[in-house]
Amino acid sequence: MPTILVPADIATRLHDQLAAFDDLEVIAAPEGEGAILPPEVMERLEAAFFNTASGPLASRRILGAARRAPNLKWLHMGHSGADDPIFQELMDRGVAVTNSAGLAAEPIAQTAMAGLLALNRGLLPWIEAQRRHSWEQSPRELPPEQQPPVLSEQTMVILGLGAIGGYVAQYARAFGIHLVGVRRTPAGPEDGVDEWCPPDRLAEVLPRANILVSTIPLTATTRGMLDATALDLLPPGALFVNVSRGEIVDQDALIERLASGRIAGAYLDVTDPEPLPSDSPLWDLPNTIVSPHDSARSAGQWPKIDAIFLEEVGRWLRGEESPRLVRDR
Repeated sequence: MPTILVPADIATRLHDQLAAFDDLEVIAAPEGEGAILPPEVMERLEAAFFNTASGPLASRRILGAARRAPNLKWLHMGHSGADDPIFQELMDRGVAVTNSAGLAAEPIAQTAMAGLLALNRGLLPWIEAQRRHSWEQSPRELPPEQQPPVLSEQTMVILGLGAIGGYVAQYARAFGIHLVGVRRTPAGPEDGVDEWCPPDRLAEVLPRANILVSTIPLTATTRGMLDATALDLLPPGALFVNVSRGEIVDQDALIERLASGRIAGAYLDVTDPEPLPSDSPLWDLPNTIVSPHDSARSAGQWPKIDAIFLEEVGRWLRGEESPRLVRDR
């Protein structure tokens, strides 16, 4: 009988649905500090469900067991990012790893747009003035080029045109922004962008990017893709939004350009490292919004996590290859 290890909250919440699968033994990860699975259970484990939404203790238990289970064949993730080395380690062992790509694309894209609008419309100075109980209008004597630009006159380059990038394009189009999508495969009308650019030609479109949004997965190829040279290709006054991974960008180079005003502002849901150290200059830059890798939060997230997991359990028991299979990074 196949045996699967799941977080305790999943075992409780999905008890009836999991019980409906014939000949499936479900083991709930132990919750107490120091609790471990007996060796005979570890021997039987063939599958596991890693879900960060179940909490850090459950996450450590699941990944620890997955590493030690000698007969593990499949691990499913309740999120999309598979860049942690442990997932490659499991794949190197022959473990099939599936993810929940696209699960939180909509709320992440909405958060990205919220950050962009806050930067573009100058909300940060207003918020700071409000804290001081100070009525401070924007200087009226500023020349037109120093006033907030109208979004319909801007060009946005979306680095990574997957699920998140697709939603960003959909929302940005409503503001009339000219959209350039960057990904390996050509973009069609269904992708909602005005232009397509392959990643190896990114340098050709960065000089037109009034707004650069990174939604691209972290891989060996994309790590450090936005280095100092790439950042310097952006036009002066560009805005940068990163909801992918902090390691995509040279963070020190980004800090320098934000501090000088070369890049006018940034919204960063991801940093390198995470958590962001308390002494990082990013905390204090007046043109920067930092959120703690939390852009995916939404009320509808948990039912979607459950539905994808149950779908993948069915595929695994039937011996079908999943379209959510993660390839080597």
